[in-house]
Amino acid sequence: MINIFEVFLPQLLRYPNPADPLNGDAAVLLIREPKTYEAKVRDYVSRYATKEAVEEMDNDEDSEYEMSEVEDMSDDEEDEPAGQMELS
Repeated sequence: MINIFEVFLPQLLRYPNPADPLNGDAAVLLIREPKTYEAKVRDYVSRYATKEAVEEMDNDEDSEYEMSEVEDMSDDEEDEPAGQMELS
């Protein structure tokens, strides 16, 4: 798991792959207008990825939303099998 955080994610963020995008709009912007893409990334980082922005979002969420009351799914009941897998 450490490998994911220390190697994979930093490389993915430094060298985005527009040929296999998760966000198609961002990939198109990176290919067609790299300077605009970089400016937009810098804007998003300053808005959402600074310590202050995260703390502000945490405070907003605490005051606006309460956790829903969802029962724990790990109760003592046995899980039923999903059924036989169809092979074709």
